Amino acid sequence: MEEKRLTPLRFLPDVRVFPWGRAEYRLADLGFVDSMASEGWLGGNTLSDIMQTYLERVVGETSFEWYGTQFPVLVKRLDVKGRTSLHVNPDDEVAEQRYDAFGKTALWYVEACGSDARLYLGWKRNITAAECYGACLDGTVEDLLYSVKPVPGESYLVLPGQVHAARDVKLLEIAEASELGFRLYDWGSAEREHHLEEAIDLIDFKAWRKPETGKGTALAVTPQFTVNKIKLLEPLKSHASEEDSFLIYVCTAGAAVLKAEKPYTLKTGDVLLIPSEVTDFFLVPTEADTVLLEVRMDPRADDDIVSEPVEE
Repeated sequence: MEEKRLTPLRFLPDVRVFPWGRAEYRLADLGFVDSMASEGWLGGNTLSDIMQTYLERVVGETSFEWYGTQFPVLVKRLDVKGRTSLHVNPDDEVAEQRYDAFGKTALWYVEACGSDARLYLGWKRNITAAECYGACLDGTVEDLLYSVKPVPGESYLVLPGQVHAARDVKLLEIAEASELGFRLYDWGSAEREHHLEEAIDLIDFKAWRKPETGKGTALAVTPQFTVNKIKLLEPLKSHASEEDSFLIYVCTAGAAVLKAEKPYTLKTGDVLLIPSEVTDFFLVPTEADTVLLEVRMDPRADDDIVSEPVEE
């Protein structure tokens, strides 16, 4: 019997409400969030079930080697009406050693801004652990934070160890498949648990510096994922057969059609997962000024740490 080939996949959104606004998970394999395919012959199956069954056929051998049966990337939208708490995320090594989990590297892509929009990204200057600790306790930490007034279309890489928060902004977050983070400060509120003591040794206390984001169309080139911004002005043929990777397309403006065995529309806000074994397709713009974000995983260096190495 001939094996049924995988097709591009859409997933139902999963909305979670928070004191600061809401998060809409568009693609996630996190346990507490497990995206469900919305159409096609795999419709009704969760992403974790699809991964358990089809493994590297979904993600490619590179991803499967490092992340096993967990889909390695999450995509979610943050609609921040107020202000998120100040957080820090661990790197892969610490997360694996202490929590048996993945760390978190994230890209924030700015979709819309309110009049009070602000992103908090690390420190204005080099500080000490004692300064950070005291400022979080006495409520003066905002004075130490580096902040920017974001503009739609900008992107910011949020690295492990970097304290971060957002206010009055809509963000698309593309990140390693982890929500392991620690709340350092909640702008005076004591209603939610704080983790300052637990996380103090995870924090990078150096002044914020803009990370290298890659060249050309690349918004982020990290071991965890690569994100390219594509201004789709004319039909584009896939080179997925050369990638050994899944592809995710997020339409941030305009509209397009992905033509594989059948056409798949991509309107503004849509997210489409292209399994690794789908290697032959075209992307065709159907509106002017169409912009897509393309997410994939590049080969990782042998000394990267995602899980414990296997002893020979």
